[in-house]
Amino acid sequence: METLDDHIQALSNRLKIVGIFFLVSLGVVFYFSSDILTFIQNDLGFKLFALTSYETLYTQLMIAFLGGFLLSLPVTFYELILFMKPGLKESEYRVLRNYLPFSILLFSVGSIFSYQFVVKTSLAFFQSVTDASTVGAVWGLQNTIGFALRLSAFMGIIFQLPIVAVILAKAGLINKELMVKYRSYFIVAILLVSALATPPDMISQALVTLPVIGLYQLSIYLVKKIG
Repeated sequence: METLDDHIQALSNRLKIVGIFFLVSLGVVFYFSSDILTFIQNDLGFKLFALTSYETLYTQLMIAFLGGFLLSLPVTFYELILFMKPGLKESEYRVLRNYLPFSILLFSVGSIFSYQFVVKTSLAFFQSVTDASTVGAVWGLQNTIGFALRLSAFMGIIFQLPIVAVILAKAGLINKELMVKYRSYFIVAILLVSALATPPDMISQALVTLPVIGLYQLSIYLVKKIG
């Protein structure tokens, strides 16, 4: 029978593996961070400016940390599932293991969707408003990249909704009727969260909220299929 010390040691070993993979990933992404910044500027179509002496390095570190986190995410989830395996039923373990690839895929799709559709559309709208006025705009490096990364990570997490709904439905914790009943509360909650994740304008919030509502409807459909 395993003791508390055995569990702590097992957790420590898993965390070491995750930590090493994260640090290696962070280093790799940081090495290419200048190229990533160049790509983003070319892709957005306008030049970004460092408004402080440390802003470029800070932004490169921000990219490296997020990139390292994303690259190490599969290993993190896998090690977490292995750590939990002794306390799970075989059916529960299979559910977590089988849905892990879909979870990572949905996170990637959500992040790419956010950058290609929400971020680029929002920034293009802001740029067009600026161009139509007599006011010159200086696009700050840290603020612009921070906005893009923050929103992409947020949408990647939100895109997990169908997976979470299916797992909860299989566990008997939710059903179609419950999701329909609380749909309006969910929409209000997403509006509040998107207001924190996006600039204070209706365009960005709508671009975030509408796809999320679609994901919620898809989740209801999937839960109905399970039921």
